[in-house]
Amino acid sequence: MIVPMKKFYLIVLDKDRESAPERLRKLGVAHVEELQGSGETYQTLEQKKADAENVYYFLSNYVEKESKSKRQAFASLEDAKALIDVLSLIKEISDLKRDFDSIAENTAQLAREIERVSSWGEIFESQIEYIGEKTQLSIKLYETYNAELKNLPEEIQYIRIAAPKGKARIAVVTEQGQEPQGLSASFQEFMPPQRPLSMLREELEAIAHRMKNIEAKFRSRSKYLPLIKAFIDDVESDIILERLRSGMLAHEQFAYLMGYVPARDAEKLKQIAQKYGWAVALEDPSSEDKPPTLVENPPAVRIIKPVFDFLGIVPNYNEYEISFWFLIFFVLFSAMIFGDGGYGLVITLGAFFSIFKARSNGKKVSDAQKLFAVLGFATVLWGALTGSWFGIAYNYLPSILRNISLPWINGQSPDSENNIKALCFLIGFIQLSIAHIKNLKRDFPNPKFLSQIGSLFLLAGMLNLSLNLVVDSKRFPIENGAVLSIGIGFVLVFVFGNWTGRFGSSILESLKGIISIFLGTVSVFADIVSYIRLWAVGLAGLAISQTVNGMASGILGGGFAAFVVGFIIKALLAVTLLVASHSLNFVMTVLSILVHGIRLNMLEFSGHLGMEWSGYKYQPLKEKDTPSASVK
Repeated sequence: MIVPMKKFYLIVLDKDRESAPERLRKLGVAHVEELQGSGETYQTLEQKKADAENVYYFLSNYVEKESKSKRQAFASLEDAKALIDVLSLIKEISDLKRDFDSIAENTAQLAREIERVSSWGEIFESQIEYIGEKTQLSIKLYETYNAELKNLPEEIQYIRIAAPKGKARIAVVTEQGQEPQGLSASFQEFMPPQRPLSMLREELEAIAHRMKNIEAKFRSRSKYLPLIKAFIDDVESDIILERLRSGMLAHEQFAYLMGYVPARDAEKLKQIAQKYGWAVALEDPSSEDKPPTLVENPPAVRIIKPVFDFLGIVPNYNEYEISFWFLIFFVLFSAMIFGDGGYGLVITLGAFFSIFKARSNGKKVSDAQKLFAVLGFATVLWGALTGSWFGIAYNYLPSILRNISLPWINGQSPDSENNIKALCFLIGFIQLSIAHIKNLKRDFPNPKFLSQIGSLFLLAGMLNLSLNLVVDSKRFPIENGAVLSIGIGFVLVFVFGNWTGRFGSSILESLKGIISIFLGTVSVFADIVSYIRLWAVGLAGLAISQTVNGMASGILGGGFAAFVVGFIIKALLAVTLLVASHSLNFVMTVLSILVHGIRLNMLEFSGHLGMEWSGYKYQPLKEKDTPSASVK
């Protein structure tokens, strides 16, 4: 359920501007609208956070597997904070990073210089200058192609020196202070390096050694990442308070702010306001307000929350809370898409192992672990009903597995595929009907609720049409009742879909949007047909499994006797193929669930509910579970 909220206005004396946010945080129930911070203190905190985050993400690249003794160097973060100055640590790593970046840039430049001059040998700038001084001549080095030497002017005096194949290198000699004349653009002058090649290489080696030393320091400091993360959390908490302090609106000697509090906790806010002499006003949010959303469900339903967190979606405060229905259909869709009891068994065993390990370590079992256990069990159940186990042909399954399957959807039945298609459409009809029944309850007794009844008629008629066109036209002929149902549904949606309170104006509004109403009617058919993806994706996974099994059996060949004699290598290849291919198929199926299983809930179902998922989480000012030192 979505917890009801109260909107509050809080007025404090200007002298309480500093202490009020801290006291609200201790209260732990007030969601305050975010304000724009300002001032030197706020800017300092933002800079601290930015510096710490830069260090944290950079240092994360140097985490190495440490021994257990090293990982347990501190009994707790609080012990670490008592021994380590985090600000000094961050400054040290920041300085090292700047040094490292500078060295890395120099390394790149030096490597390019070595590459440029390596084929010229130990020639360097002062060497050429020394020869010029002793001979009173000017010497310049050039490189070109062999064929270009014939184009040299006759007056040019040069010495040819060793060069790579196809190239020509010359040292042009002129009177001191004169420049060679008449050289074409193909003659590229070579500028000697300031130091010999051997010295450049020694410098590069020294720099590389220095970089390794700095990287070793980064790796040694990576054990402090949890401490830096805790520091970032502390700073973020202080930033939130400083935003309120510096951004709180003021008038004369008063300051005020606005926010939301769960209705059940409104009395707590009143009590703290009375205690500190604040003025507080509470009211129900209006239709124009956008309160935060706090969703609370019983443990059995709450296991779907990790999916919502993964997707980053929150229902609007005024929208439906559909965790229960989302969970029911998500589990069903996942089981049908996986479609294999063997895969479901792997998921179930993995989930139970994870749960057992968590409990053994004294940890709380997470909602995600519980969800995976439910998904695994549902997949096992669906695989048992359809007779699907690791893609093994139905006839080769043990009799006990064949006996627990349902004849009308297992691999033995020639009509199993059509039956599953029909079941997919029926599931779609049921889920979308639930959406319109919820809308009907919302709109009643406003005549607009008749539009939802019209949508139910459309769903019923389109279900018959989907079965006829997609599954089997003879088995599911188009009934007169279905055509009548579509007609009645269209009329009801047309008349009451834009109900304004008057029949004439409602008709006029519908006429304005006749195209969208017509397209909406057609989309009902498309939405029901969309549920066939449950069969199609499951079938694709089954086909891959069966193909892999066939390839593996082809490798083995020859029966048990041949295996004993000489096919051990082939058996190993077959096992490797089975494990690798089934693992890949497993991963692909998980991705299919994320794409298709969630899509049916997020688009088709939510679309018929009229949900936009435009909400944001209720995040009250709240102290951490464990105390931490201030970073100011």
